[in-house]
Amino acid sequence: MSKIPVTLITGFLGSGKTSLLNQLISSYPEKKIAIIENEFGAINIDSELVTNIENKEVFELSNGCICCNLNDELYLVLQKLIQSDHQFNHLLIETTGIADPSSILASFIMDPFIKKKFVLDSVICLVDTENGQRLLENESIFIKQVAVADQIILTKSDLAGKAKSDILKGELEKINRFATLGEALFGKSENEYLLDSFSYDPAKVYQFVLGVEGKSDTNKDKHGIESMCYTSCIPMDQMKLAMWLDAFLTFNQDSIYRVKGILYLGGLENQIILQSVHTQFQATVGKAWDKEEQRESKIVIIGKNLNRKVIEQNLNELLLN
Repeated sequence: MSKIPVTLITGFLGSGKTSLLNQLISSYPEKKIAIIENEFGAINIDSELVTNIENKEVFELSNGCICCNLNDELYLVLQKLIQSDHQFNHLLIETTGIADPSSILASFIMDPFIKKKFVLDSVICLVDTENGQRLLENESIFIKQVAVADQIILTKSDLAGKAKSDILKGELEKINRFATLGEALFGKSENEYLLDSFSYDPAKVYQFVLGVEGKSDTNKDKHGIESMCYTSCIPMDQMKLAMWLDAFLTFNQDSIYRVKGILYLGGLENQIILQSVHTQFQATVGKAWDKEEQRESKIVIIGKNLNRKVIEQNLNELLLN
């Protein structure tokens, strides 16, 4: 059985996450979508879609989609979905407005059961244009939501006006210049087809790292968000690297948002594609190094107030002598 793609929808309170859910349901009639919400009610999914609420754990919608509450551990909710009689081929997860999405993302690259059944597609972050500037100044969770996103959509930009929207876009690009940036006009995203971008696919990570090399930030913005790219032609010790990553991500879980890399590890003839979310990291075997190709590790780190000098020193200590 092929793995089921998972799209995570995040954004602060009132940003329009449920409106986007309803748009996605109608934009992909060929998909059998399952939805996980932190809170479920008639005010969320369009009430006319709800046809069967006898099962309080899994709700059936009139178009064939199903919906359930995230009222247990994510593992248990996913297990209930898999074991239910409902068939689905895409999973949407809507987080609460004050939630850090990182812990949910980490489950999809860490838990063996979840990894066997599901694969991360992308993270979509909705931003209320009217209140975006205020949130940037006062809500650290909102900044984290923006920083981990692969796609950012400005909502209510038609109400806020072009000038306000343009200023906010500039601020968001300083925090996350690697995400695609779009708008939702009159409650509907200008891009109807937001699913199946597969930002976590190793090939996408590979292209991302190559695109970032030499272009990482030299100065942090006022929110402290920045990126750095480490490179080395000396092979790395895979055991030391794994131990360092585990400690590095654990002790810096509030300030390190994403790590992506192409690794040149000693004793291996293939590239290793690295990606991390929150405190968890995943290494995937990539293509074999070409004979004429320069073997080189490239690691991109995105986070807040990065101590570049210390991080580079730590990574240099992982190189084989």
